[in-house]
Amino acid sequence: MKLLIALVVVAAAAAAILANVLLLNSAAADNAPAGHLSPRTHLPAAPHWTVRPTTGHPQDGGADD
Repeated sequence: MKLLIALVVVAAAAAAILANVLLLNSAAADNAPAGHLSPRTHLPAAPHWTVRPTTGHPQDGGADD
């Protein structure tokens, strides 16, 4: 019984790895811009009332976590 479970687990892992390799190969074959990022965006300046920290890390209590 343990051998059967081990074979099923190995087969599932091999299928997942093969699927990932096939998907990566098909995605890499295109000349799509995915993964080729460049800083083309021109963001507006921050508002004049924005207070930026001058030293150290901001003390935000982990608000962006």
